Amino acid sequence: MKLSHLNSLRALEATLRLGSFSAAAKEIGITPAAVGQRVRALEDYLGRELFKRASTGAVPSAEAQRIQPVLGSGFSAIADSVSQLKAEETPRRLWVTLPESFAENWLSWNLSQLRDEHPGMNLQLDASNRDVDLGAEDFDLAVRYGSQPEEAYEYQPLFGDSVQPVCSPEFARKYLLDATIRDLSNLPLIHVLNRTGDPSWVGFREWGARFGIKQADTDHGVRFSKTSSGLQAAVSGQGLIMAGLVEAYHGLRTGLLTMPFGPGMMCPTTYSYRILWHKRKRLSKTENTFITWLLEQADAYSKEVQKML
Repeated sequence: MKLSHLNSLRALEATLRLGSFSAAAKEIGITPAAVGQRVRALEDYLGRELFKRASTGAVPSAEAQRIQPVLGSGFSAIADSVSQLKAEETPRRLWVTLPESFAENWLSWNLSQLRDEHPGMNLQLDASNRDVDLGAEDFDLAVRYGSQPEEAYEYQPLFGDSVQPVCSPEFARKYLLDATIRDLSNLPLIHVLNRTGDPSWVGFREWGARFGIKQADTDHGVRFSKTSSGLQAAVSGQGLIMAGLVEAYHGLRTGLLTMPFGPGMMCPTTYSYRILWHKRKRLSKTENTFITWLLEQADAYSKEVQKML
């Protein structure tokens, strides 16, 4: 059958479903006579009548009535396909929930590249430290730092992390910091409160116990409620801070921060970062694009960390 007969099939389906040429014409947006002409063209092509014309109207044949469900489902499937294509063509807002420190200290540095590569992406980030239920709330994707996700989620791994002291290069030179130091009593220390629930995450006390630092020398100093505030204080030369490698990475890469004790005194974490979504979700083109982009950034980060260490 030629594609030109699709208009005739559309007229036939509407007439069968609505019961008259007039009702079909109103839905399609043409005249009743035009509907009749399209149905007649289809009858000529098939070599048989699909309607019995009478003064009271057109009565569908048994054959026409038999194919009505097939025609209805076919045009419905076409409409759904067109709607999906239209949805993909029209940029929609992509909602992503992610840890506050990850958003502020790692992802924010990469967003200009995302904008350059995908200028039409409409991204909204919810930077918070709560585990959002993706099955109940209006978020598309989640980046999480944690253990194995629940069974309800699909995911892709990004990277692990470690904890270690960092500071500005000037601070390290001023206090002559290196891997031999075992006394922190004269050092300004920066602490961050409300950290992750990762059982392997360490503060100065736990880190000091692991590497032979005097325990009495690790509790003094200033305390911040946000990691970004503590890191900014460290960048400005205000003290030594215990930080995750992921959140300190851009400072280390640009030379604003340094690891004065070296890679031998890093503490790997058991938790790791992942991008995840609910199993019930059918990923859209936009969501797949963001996931692919984030995985590429994660791979580049992991390679740079290997070179850095």
